[in-house]
Amino acid sequence: MTYRLTFTGIVQGIGFRPAAQRIASKLKITGYVKNTGGNTEVIITGSEQALDSFVRRLIALFEIKGFDCEKLDEIHYDTFTIEHSSRDRKTPFLTPDIATCADCEKELKDKRNRRYAHPFISCVNCGPRYTIIKSLPYDRENTAMSDFDMCEKCKEEYISPENRRCHAQTIACNDCPPSTNISIDTAVNILKSGEVLAIKDIGGYHLACRADCPESVNKIREIKGRETKPFAVMFHSTEQIKEYCKLNRQEEELLISPARPIVLLEKIKDFDLSVDSGSDYTGAFLPCNPIQIMLLEECSPLVMTSANRSGEPIITDDGKIQKLGVKCLSHNREILTPLDDSVLKITCGRTQFIRRARGYTPLAIDIGIKAKADTLCLGGDLKAVFGFHRDHYVFLSQYFGDLENSLVMQAYKANIKRFARLHSFTIEKTVCDSHPQYYSSNLYKNNIKVQHHKAHIASVIAEHHLKGKVLGFAFDGTGFGDDGAVWGSEVIRFDGKNFCRLNHLDYVKMPASDEISKNADLALACYTGTNNIINAAVRHTVNTVESSSMGRLFDAVCSVLDICHYNRYEGECAVKLESAAKHAKKPHYITPSWSPCSIIEEIKTAPAAKEEIALGFHLMLSELILQSAKEYGISQIVLCGGVFNNRIVTENTINKLEENGFSVYINEKVPCGDGSLALGQAYISALEE
Repeated sequence: MTYRLTFTGIVQGIGFRPAAQRIASKLKITGYVKNTGGNTEVIITGSEQALDSFVRRLIALFEIKGFDCEKLDEIHYDTFTIEHSSRDRKTPFLTPDIATCADCEKELKDKRNRRYAHPFISCVNCGPRYTIIKSLPYDRENTAMSDFDMCEKCKEEYISPENRRCHAQTIACNDCPPSTNISIDTAVNILKSGEVLAIKDIGGYHLACRADCPESVNKIREIKGRETKPFAVMFHSTEQIKEYCKLNRQEEELLISPARPIVLLEKIKDFDLSVDSGSDYTGAFLPCNPIQIMLLEECSPLVMTSANRSGEPIITDDGKIQKLGVKCLSHNREILTPLDDSVLKITCGRTQFIRRARGYTPLAIDIGIKAKADTLCLGGDLKAVFGFHRDHYVFLSQYFGDLENSLVMQAYKANIKRFARLHSFTIEKTVCDSHPQYYSSNLYKNNIKVQHHKAHIASVIAEHHLKGKVLGFAFDGTGFGDDGAVWGSEVIRFDGKNFCRLNHLDYVKMPASDEISKNADLALACYTGTNNIINAAVRHTVNTVESSSMGRLFDAVCSVLDICHYNRYEGECAVKLESAAKHAKKPHYITPSWSPCSIIEEIKTAPAAKEEIALGFHLMLSELILQSAKEYGISQIVLCGGVFNNRIVTENTINKLEENGFSVYINEKVPCGDGSLALGQAYISALEE
């Protein structure tokens, strides 16, 4: 009997074809396997029992979304082979870049192995994927590896079904390129001497230096124009991380996962202030590629951060690095798209993304609702992420940054085109944020407009496939409201079809300028009426806007407690306020209220230490949410928006709600901030079709 099987899912770039060949050989099945654009096709001849066993074994090995089976007239084949790929227009599920696997790392360190100390060691189970793909199907000639010829030994491995590198498109060794511009030993010596080293990695350039060398760390700050925001630190092992940070089982699993993200961990040992600016947390991560593994074996821990200036796109261009005036470890394999490190943390046993990029992009998210047309969801201008919705899946881009920077906007637009080409998407419909002045909202004509906070709430509903009524709390800094005001503390009910705004912080007039999101003293003056210029502007409604922003309330509380007065990076005041609260011995009670002016007035006269008041403020918000949940009587609660990056608020809110019988959901596959907007836009636009 002969069948045609078409497999969909992550079936390219992971050794699917060699595995199919090995299984077929053991089951004495004949035929062939080949990539067909986005999917993989298998023609097999054998018994029904052998067919069933073949499919079950493949499904057990790979993340298969589904497969079609078609019976054909019987065809005789002598063996089972891997055929050359063909093209189709079906939706592909592309593989993200994957960290070096344990087998390759073992070979990398084995002096007897011919790939000993090879900077580009990889196999079908690991290595770059998304950042080197030119087009599909995923074959060597369609990747950045097409520039390099294989040596004879690599060619032999490439066609050997039993070899781990059979049809591994990134296959290479010390006898064939790619190659680095300087040796690893030279790079190690540069780092050991205390200098800054630029390193070309999988998705772009990093700047690295010893974490115990403040002068070099400050040089990186100068190069990047980054004043105080903490740096991530790369360690050579989880054992070394445990010397500096608390580490639970879930956090350790994230650190060693194939994605190798940065994980925010609670500190137990301080670095110099030049590294972490006194933060309670360290962004820790492990090496994800052979170059990093070899460097960290010799000098660790290292400050490791993207080489671009703050606010600009990741650098992939060799020429731009040369202008930085630092020594460089580079290589001659092209990076086809910039890709930053992903950042995550664990809160109440749940995974929270702060940035979704390397290791996760471009994995699709099943949102349980089908698009009737290929839909481009543009997200927002801050922490920009776009997505394409086809069938039940949303394919999200990497994080780009803020679109007000022209270079970021260029990268964003270029990657929309690349993403569409790789996935064979046709832009048939576009969805954007309802803000009329967002760059993303004006990129295409005839957009469907989705309100910012409704998109936040919808993103959680979409992730968890929630049905029935949902009560959402969307707390953040800013979002354009349906009434033209700045929203940011929204209580919204979803009945399965429509969104209804139920409550929010009382409106306060604020300047309609970017300075209000940076200057905490200015935010405080809006609540207290102590600034004559602001008061005059409010009286005459000159360049002011009504605001219910929770983010600005955090800034004002931070200012009135004299903890921090200016956001030198986004959310700095909120971070410092949380840190103060974390160090309180007990909370000072603050009356739950939707009146920000009343909250500020109570805090001003509170007879307690600033740390105790800060903790009381955090706990007050959790109590406010619980009171609202009880008032509206909806059992499914959604928490979303950037404020829920705050561990104290999020953990206490989840615990209070669950203790009172509510089911609580947060974003776990996308960030709770603006990186989730495209996902929510996809859900709402499909819902309204």
